[in-house]
Amino acid sequence: MPIAISSRFAMAKSSVLNLDRRDGVEGMKINRLSLFRSGYVATRSSSGPAWRQLVTLLVGLILVPAVAYAQGRQELTVRPWWVGLELGDGQIKLTSDQFSGARNSAFALGFVGGHSLGNRVRIGLEFNGWLLQSFNTTNPAVGESVSNVLGLVDAFPIRKAPIFLRAGAGLALYQNNRPGGSNSGGWSWTAGAGYEIRLTERFGLAPIVDYAVGSLGDVRNVITMQTGRRYSVVEFRAATLWHFGRPE
Repeated sequence: MPIAISSRFAMAKSSVLNLDRRDGVEGMKINRLSLFRSGYVATRSSSGPAWRQLVTLLVGLILVPAVAYAQGRQELTVRPWWVGLELGDGQIKLTSDQFSGARNSAFALGFVGGHSLGNRVRIGLEFNGWLLQSFNTTNPAVGESVSNVLGLVDAFPIRKAPIFLRAGAGLALYQNNRPGGSNSGGWSWTAGAGYEIRLTERFGLAPIVDYAVGSLGDVRNVITMQTGRRYSVVEFRAATLWHFGRPE
């Protein structure tokens, strides 16, 4: 009888040890899975779109030498014409009389060009927009964007500093290919500031920050009714500018 009791005690102890080991292994697996999930979430939250990081880097590279460059800047030869390409990030918000949306990040792209009136003022046209959903030629039911066609005025208030103030007004266009969506348009205006750094007599770089608002009209159909549709956007852009023509 003592031998049987000892055998049962040994078997019970072995079972408890095996259970503890299994619990330990499962606990290690759960801990590792938790660490993997937390690391995965942290990686996803810390990594943004590559183009946004690129724009941030470009703006930083432009701003670092800007102050030192302006201090020793001499007036450059004025060329009558200029064109530019602008890339950046826009924080856009769509609203109407029926709803108020939240600000969302959108890729910003713009083309600008015009005529310089001396070295203190330049005028031009700008075609720019913000992509809310990518368009697809094989799927006509996707795609959403807001775009502008604006007349612009850039004023340089400080004679030997490349700081400019920008104001413009024009047309706003809204395109929505989603089911139930509709296209519309209205008026828009923008205001902002920039800092143009001339790398050569013809070529320059400029970080720009501006604010734009516009109306997008009304929608009345069997699916939905929205009145007073409008948008507002705060955007940060990096521009490349090219000056050409016979010097004045």
